[in-house]
Amino acid sequence: MRLEKLETKFCNLLSFLMSLVVVVQIFSRYIFNYSFVWAEEFVRYLMIWMVMIGAALVQSKNDHIRIDFFPLLAGPRGRRILETLFRLCTLIFLTVLVYKGIKAVYFSRLFESPGLRISMVWPTLAIPSGAMLMGLYTLSALFRDLYRLVIWPNEKLREEDERLTSEKYNTLPTSYQEDSSQGS
Repeated sequence: MRLEKLETKFCNLLSFLMSLVVVVQIFSRYIFNYSFVWAEEFVRYLMIWMVMIGAALVQSKNDHIRIDFFPLLAGPRGRRILETLFRLCTLIFLTVLVYKGIKAVYFSRLFESPGLRISMVWPTLAIPSGAMLMGLYTLSALFRDLYRLVIWPNEKLREEDERLTSEKYNTLPTSYQEDSSQGS
């Protein structure tokens, strides 16, 4: 939770910096007919960092775009089994991304950015960093799902599914809907 707050503040800071640099660049270009050489490059590198850290933040909330139709049809236990398989596939992808990202960082140490004159390690480091954060969140969710799959009874899993669905789609749980319809 604490890491998520830090990531949110970091992404907000990056967004603010990008907006500020773009506004200053536009103002400078059209008012003074002067353009900063480094501005576009700086914003691009901030965007890369924001996307990777933001993707990890979205992963922590399990809110990446996906089709959850089939897992919901599978029932409480089947859903946890499918979620586990999906998370394992995600971990495999993130492992490859970290590995290739580290290789890219190592290779990019030889180059310097043309506008900012900084080592290309810094922008490239966003890829393995974001992938590692996503991997941590995925592992955490994987262990949570495995624990619930093995320990929790079907009723408790079904209740959690109803709660999560109602939170996601802003509806009332079916048990509450049944109670309220009987009372009227």
